[in-house]
Amino acid sequence: MPTLLIKNALLDGERRNIYCEHGRIVAIDRQQRDADDVLDADGLLAHAPLINSHTHASMTLFRGNGDDLPLMEWLTTRVWPYERRISRDEVYWGAKLAILEMIRSGCVFFNDMYWDSHAVAQAVEEMGVRAMLSSVIIDITTSESERRRQMERIERQFDEVRQYSDRVQFAVGPHAIYTVSEEGFCWAAEFARAHGCVLHTHLSETEKEVKDCYDEHGCSPVEYLDRIGALACDLVAAHTIWLSDRDVALLGEHAVVCAHNPVSNMKLAVNGVYPYRRLDGAGAVTALATDGAGSNNNLDLFEEMKIAALLQKFHNDDPTALTATEALEMAAHNPAPFFNLDGREIAVGRRADLILIDLSLPELNPVHDIDSHFVYAANGCAVDSVVCDGKLLMKHRQVEGEEEIVAKANEAARVMFSRVDGA
Repeated sequence: MPTLLIKNALLDGERRNIYCEHGRIVAIDRQQRDADDVLDADGLLAHAPLINSHTHASMTLFRGNGDDLPLMEWLTTRVWPYERRISRDEVYWGAKLAILEMIRSGCVFFNDMYWDSHAVAQAVEEMGVRAMLSSVIIDITTSESERRRQMERIERQFDEVRQYSDRVQFAVGPHAIYTVSEEGFCWAAEFARAHGCVLHTHLSETEKEVKDCYDEHGCSPVEYLDRIGALACDLVAAHTIWLSDRDVALLGEHAVVCAHNPVSNMKLAVNGVYPYRRLDGAGAVTALATDGAGSNNNLDLFEEMKIAALLQKFHNDDPTALTATEALEMAAHNPAPFFNLDGREIAVGRRADLILIDLSLPELNPVHDIDSHFVYAANGCAVDSVVCDGKLLMKHRQVEGEEEIVAKANEAARVMFSRVDGA
């Protein structure tokens, strides 16, 4: 496996050489070593990469198409009709475009929910990042035979995921309680428990979802998942906005990863606000995510950190409601153990996953407080270089194959939309 030497990086206030071998950091010192690849990081700050805890990577193909619509209208008119006929090639190029964008903004792990996990896994392998890929279930309007086909697909994909490197992890993705039957959700939860994998869903995203759940089941969405045993899984719940005190207690009791998507939530006007303090105090894992590019419209977690912090301050009328350090912990550290990542510390023995930040940028000076600058001043363009698994994925803002990825993704989007619109 190629070796990498990162020279003169700023780490803990001092210049250090970071030597990487076999995907691990094996030395941090001032010693010069021979390496297969060398990065001159003079003036660059070494930092842990960011973690995108919930997204739909291939939905980069939907970016800017169907904006300014209510959530359900957007889904039913601008997303689902096209996804029903999306090809593997389109999923693949949409994912590659998303991964390119995430690399360029300092993210080397994403927790994905989308169709055709193999297409996304291929993109992950080729781009060199890490991902947890959820195989989706949507069965509320399907026949029993179609539900069974979805279950068989997930069982097959779980067996097939072993063909990929350990940078690819498998999860099960029942979309939401309003798109998945009780039978389908129970099956997904039991499969996740039996196979030791993660369950990934949308939860308590809108007031209507909560009202409809009370009307149908006599309880909240969180209580419903608890009733059917889904909270007992290793669970990632995206959004978690409309929550009672009982809901918050249950999410904390089960240490659920509650993935906050502030930009998408505000753009789709779901009205509620993620109860950060209550969730954090109850023991839930507070995390940040971009959601898909169709509802964000970018995948820049630096932007997400800033907006998350400002939203909490504004909503709570309290400038201390979500500090810069807390926002950065949500994006780079809190969910790390859950996703089998190392978190913020850069140290010998840790995975060689890191980003290099250009501190010479005007907006990052003077350097009073790095965490503050990360959250309130920086955006993804502050990331100069990116390393994952000991490999240099971006070197001084250059990513190999970038032009082809952008061109192929544009063509994939054109073909997908013309296929359906022209039918």
